Amino acid sequence: MTLVVKRTLLGASAAASALVIGLAGTAGAATIGFNKTSGSGKAEISGTYEYHVSGEIPETKEKLYAGSFKGATAKDKVAGDGYEAVLALSYQDFRNGAWYPVKNYVAVVNGSKSWTFKNKKEVKAWACDRKVGTTKLLNCRAAF
Repeated sequence: MTLVVKRTLLGASAAASALVIGLAGTAGAATIGFNKTSGSGKAEISGTYEYHVSGEIPETKEKLYAGSFKGATAKDKVAGDGYEAVLALSYQDFRNGAWYPVKNYVAVVNGSKSWTFKNKKEVKAWACDRKVGTTKLLNCRAAF
C-alpha cells in the first residue's frame, strides 16, 4: 500500500511539474491592472490589460502581440460639467507588411466594455476628458 501511495504522489507531482513547465512555455504573457485619472481629474479609467507574443515578422524577427482589455471603464467624475470621460488608446498596428501608428483611438466613452486585439505593439491606454459633442481629447494622462 505504501508503494502505491508513493507512486501516486510521484505521478501527481510529475503531472503538476509538466503543467508548470507547460505554462512557463507560454511565459511572456503579462497582465496589468490600471487605474488613472485625466490631468483635470474629471475622468477616470480602469480595467485590466493583458498581452502576449502571438508571432513574429519573418523578415525582421520583430514580435507581434495579441491580448485583451477586460472591464475597461471610462467614468465621468464630474457629471453635468459638459465634459465626458474617454479611455483612448495609442499603438502601432501591423497591416499589409508595415507598422502604422494609431493615436487618440477612442475605445470607451462614459461606460465599460471588453475586447481583444492582435498584431499590435506599444499599446498605451490614456485617461482623457472630451467636451461633449466634440472629438478633441483634453488633459490626457497615460495609465501605463
